[in-house]
Amino acid sequence: MRKYIGLVFLLGLILCITAACSSSESESAITLDDIVTKFREAGLEIETPTESISEDHVLADLGFKDVQRILVPALGEGEGGYLFLFENKTDLEKLKDFYEETGKSTLMPNSHAYAQDNILLQMSNQMSQTEFDRYVEVIKDL
Repeated sequence: MRKYIGLVFLLGLILCITAACSSSESESAITLDDIVTKFREAGLEIETPTESISEDHVLADLGFKDVQRILVPALGEGEGGYLFLFENKTDLEKLKDFYEETGKSTLMPNSHAYAQDNILLQMSNQMSQTEFDRYVEVIKDL
């Protein structure tokens, strides 16, 4: 009887580990290029994104795995935002808090920020909340 209980426990443990691994794989399986493609399929304006944060940029060491600069021509020349992919929630929350806190100061205009799973979208305050919500909906549907 003890053998069977031990065997059932071991199988349950293996099943839990397998489920945890597969869920983290599916979360990280999405790429920024996939998200950009979904933006375009939804009819949202976006120029070809670039990886444009240099090593000396203030955001460069904030723990993201991947980043793309998004330009939205309708907002004006050089206006848009960033799309980040993180490996952990702690780093994602730090950057999201950075955007939200700097927006509360009088020195820097507020920007839009939305986080889901390991994705962070930040857009310029030049974009209306309604338009930003359209980008958010695409991410929610992933």
